[in-house]
Amino acid sequence: MDYLYLEKVTSEIEQFLKKARISEVYLSGKKLSIGFGRFYLNCYFGVPNAFFLSSNPITQERFPHLNPLKSSYLKEISMPYKDRVVELSLVKILSPTQFEKYYLVLEITGKNANLFLLDSERKIKFMLRPTLSSVRELSLKEEYQPPPLDKRPFEELSFGQVIPEGIEKSLYKYALFLSPLNSREIAAIYREVGDLKRAYQLFMERHRNSTSAYLYYKNGKPAYLTTFPYLSLSGLECKEFSGELPYSRAWEEFYREKALKGEVESLKARLIERLEKRKRALLKELSSLKGEEELLREAEEKRKFGELLKVNLHKVRSGMEEVEVYDFERGEKVTVPLEPSLSPHRNLEFYFKAYRKLKRKAEVSSERRKEIERELSFLENLTSVISSLEDLEKLRELSGEFSRKDNVKNSLSFKTFTLPTGKKIIVGRSARENELISLKLSNPWDLWFHAKDVPGSHVVLKLKRGEEPTKEDILLAASAAAYFSKGRNSGKVPVDYTLVKRLKKPPKSPVGFVTYSGEKTVWVKPEAFEEVLKPPKEGAEEVPIGKKR
Repeated sequence: MDYLYLEKVTSEIEQFLKKARISEVYLSGKKLSIGFGRFYLNCYFGVPNAFFLSSNPITQERFPHLNPLKSSYLKEISMPYKDRVVELSLVKILSPTQFEKYYLVLEITGKNANLFLLDSERKIKFMLRPTLSSVRELSLKEEYQPPPLDKRPFEELSFGQVIPEGIEKSLYKYALFLSPLNSREIAAIYREVGDLKRAYQLFMERHRNSTSAYLYYKNGKPAYLTTFPYLSLSGLECKEFSGELPYSRAWEEFYREKALKGEVESLKARLIERLEKRKRALLKELSSLKGEEELLREAEEKRKFGELLKVNLHKVRSGMEEVEVYDFERGEKVTVPLEPSLSPHRNLEFYFKAYRKLKRKAEVSSERRKEIERELSFLENLTSVISSLEDLEKLRELSGEFSRKDNVKNSLSFKTFTLPTGKKIIVGRSARENELISLKLSNPWDLWFHAKDVPGSHVVLKLKRGEEPTKEDILLAASAAAYFSKGRNSGKVPVDYTLVKRLKKPPKSPVGFVTYSGEKTVWVKPEAFEEVLKPPKEGAEEVPIGKKR
C-alpha cells in the first residue's frame, strides 16, 4: 500500500478514535486487533498489508506482551516519519498524579511490515519480528529507529528529458511518497497536460481534495486502492466508497477479498497436499498388494506340496534339497523343493504353515484392497469439498482435525453424491459427521437439509457463491435427507432446508446438535433419491455418484 492512501486512512481513524480508550488487544501471527469500545483498529502485517477501522476484529487471540496497552487512552495517531509508518501515542492513567506513556509503531511497509511497542523513552519493549535490514538492526531495550529513507520531495528533484514511459518506470524510485501506481497515474496525467510538474500538482490536488476511496478489480479480483479515480485504471471495474470511514471500509473489503483469500488458498493447498500425501501412500500400498487369486494359487501350491510330502515322507532324508514324487491326481512326477537344514517333519510343517499363512493373507489382502479403494474414494471426495471451501476459520478447524490424527479417514468421513445436474451433496453418517459437514465443510451460502422432527443425517447441497440451485436440486437434496432419516418408510416426509449461515451451535449442546432459522419446508418421497443411487442401465451414460459404503 502507498503512503498517500495510508495517510488518508490514518487521518480518518485519528478523527474517529482520538481520546478513545483501549478495551482489548489481540495479536495472532500477522494480525493485530485493538478494541476501542465497539470498534476495532485492525492491522495485517502479511502481504498485502492492511490497516483499517471496523466493527469486527480480524483476530481475537490474546497476547500477553501487549497487555500493558489495555485501559490506555489514544492521545494521537500520526505518520511522523514521511514513510508508511503509523504511530499511536498512548497514555495510561494509573492515579490522579501518575500515568504511563506508550508508543505503538505500525510499519506498514510491504513484506517487511512490523510492529513495535515502545516505552515512554521510546525504547523497544516488544517487536513482532526481528529487523532484517543491514542498515537498521534493532534490539529490545534499544531506542527505536524508523526505516531509512533514500527518497526526496518531488520539488527537490530535477529532471532532464521527460517521457511518459520514464515517469511510469522510475519516478517512484526517487520521489518521496510515490508508489509505482502513483507514478503510473502521474504519467497518465502528463500525457494530457504535457508538463511533469503540472501533472504532479494535479495528482496531489486530486488526492488532497478527495473524500472517497476507490477499489479497482482486475479479472474479478481486488487489485488497487486509490484516493480518487485514476485515469490509468479507467478500463477496470471500480467500486466507490463514500460517507463514514470510506478509506477504512475500502481497505477492509480489499483485505477480506484479497489478503484473506490468499490465506484461504494457502491453507487449502496445505490441507490438500496432506490428502495427496495420504493418497500416494495408499496407491503405493495398493500396487504392492498381491491379488487374492494370485495368493490363493500360491497357497494351493504349498498345500499340494505338503500333501505330496506327507504321503512320501519316508523317501525324505535330512540334507536333501528336493525329492521327486508321483502325483496321482495329475498322473505325473513332481519335484518338491526341500530345505536341507530342516528335518523331514519340519519341511512338512513348513508347507502347511505357508499354506495357512498365504490363505489368511489372501483374505486380508482382499479386505485391505477394499478398504484402500474406499479410502481413496473418500479422499477424492474430501479434496473436492475442501477445494470449494472459502471460510478461513473452518479451514483452520479442519487443519486442527488433521493434525490431531495421522489417519485422515479416521478424523473425517462422510458420504458424497453427485446429482444429475452435476452439483454435489454431502451426507453425514453419525452425529460427529453431521456436525463436521454442517459447521466445518460448508460455506455460508450452501444449503442445509434435515428431515423435520425425526432423527436423520444432515445433508448439505454445495453451491458456488451467488449460485441459485434449481428446484430439481432442492427436491433431490431434500429426498436424500428423507432417505437417510428415520422417516424413510413413511411415505412423504417433510424436510426443512436453510442456508448454512443460519445454523448455530448452542454452547454445551450435544455433538451433532444445531439450531436453525429462516427455513423452508418441502414434502418429498425418500424413494426419489433411490433413483439417483441406482446403477445406470447397460449402454446408458453413467451419472457419477459417490460410492455407497
